[in-house]
Amino acid sequence: MHDSFSLFTKIVGVALAVGFDVFAISVSVGVARLAIDTGLKVGIIFSASEVAMQLMGYMIGAGAGRMLGEIMVYAGIVLLALIGLLMIRSSTRSQVAASSQGFKPTEGSGLLLTALSVSMDSFGVGIALPGLSIPLLPLLVTLSITTTIFTLLGLAFGARLGERYERRAEFAGGAMLVLLSGFFAFEQLL
Repeated sequence: MHDSFSLFTKIVGVALAVGFDVFAISVSVGVARLAIDTGLKVGIIFSASEVAMQLMGYMIGAGAGRMLGEIMVYAGIVLLALIGLLMIRSSTRSQVAASSQGFKPTEGSGLLLTALSVSMDSFGVGIALPGLSIPLLPLLVTLSITTTIFTLLGLAFGARLGERYERRAEFAGGAMLVLLSGFFAFEQLL
């Protein structure tokens, strides 16, 4: 009984930690007030990206090591800051120019970059999983559910912010990403 409760707490702990990370990014993406189908697409892609990175990290963690995980965490932080800066830059252009060629974190390569930046730290977490004795399948199932839910909640919360502050919503979303990447970098340094 004690072992199964301990295992359950580990799985939920990892899923919540990853979920809160996804929530924070989703808020900044959600300020654009996405359509429901776009929000679901973003939720599914974020979730798939998290699961894929955990799986790749787990496979490498079973053999390789800690150094690659640290590099991926920092790469994710840099990518997150870059996406935030691109969103800020896009928000400062004229409305016509921004809509025709601005960075869009919910479409094409913008969505891919955003999903990768969200899930880079999951790669590092995946590397640590074999040492924590967490079974992979229950974790990945839990992770896919929680990251989708956290993404949709973050998008909804971001949409509320976007309604309230529509004129500068994209700028605010980009600024949140840059601040978040700074926070993650600071956290990694400690």
